[in-house]
Amino acid sequence: MDLAGKRILVTRPAHQSAGWSALLQSEGAVADCIPLLDIEPIVQGDGAQAIKNLILDFDQFDHAIFVSQNAVQYGFDWLDNYWPQLPEGPRYYAIGAATARAIRTRGAMPETGNTGELDDSPSSTMDSEALLALPSLQHPQGERVILFRGQGGRTLIGSTLEERGARLDYCELYRRTLPAEATEQVRNYQHTPDAITVHSGETLDNLHRVIESTGRPALRHAVLICPSDRVAANARALGFPYVHAAINAGDTGMLAALKDALAADHS
Repeated sequence: MDLAGKRILVTRPAHQSAGWSALLQSEGAVADCIPLLDIEPIVQGDGAQAIKNLILDFDQFDHAIFVSQNAVQYGFDWLDNYWPQLPEGPRYYAIGAATARAIRTRGAMPETGNTGELDDSPSSTMDSEALLALPSLQHPQGERVILFRGQGGRTLIGSTLEERGARLDYCELYRRTLPAEATEQVRNYQHTPDAITVHSGETLDNLHRVIESTGRPALRHAVLICPSDRVAANARALGFPYVHAAINAGDTGMLAALKDALAADHS
């Protein structure tokens, strides 16, 4: 499917949208950017103290799980402050190929499952379910696990590992918010996009929220590209009729789903 002339509404956080928009433009699409998610690091108060306490104990953990590129960025920034050299103890894990690459750039080697390749193919991109299937996490009885994430993330990994006997700590490094200007930007958005891409469940929730508050129901009828079957199911429950799920949130997977969806929509 040629994307030439197709208008795509990009909703990624401002600091993460440039690469995805550039890829769409290289395919001939028009990329309109309205960030519907803001990532705010936790740097003070009780939340920051809780992070510091866990970071100081990092060498006592057996497993360190990072759920996103943001978790890697903020988690390793904290680690760099207190651990000039990473301790030997923890094994590292990543949700998604981009997250795994980010860990490697910070000097650690994540577990990769069946393959050492870090691309966006289904075999190498690890979601929560694939991570929980790793042999090293099958019997963590009494082992300490630290899970780096934002506030209020999914509980599947943590609850499953606790059921298996792990001693789990959440290191919540950032909060997700709706950007202050997003509602007004959507209200003033004059175009009808061919498709909207959302890269997370939180972004989907914010999209639904701003459509409701701005009275722009036509946006709900654009083709919606979601990063997983789970998020796609949530989108349908929220009343989006033209939903397509990518194999993952990576650029390759999202682009393939976008092309397939627009081809089907116009076939």
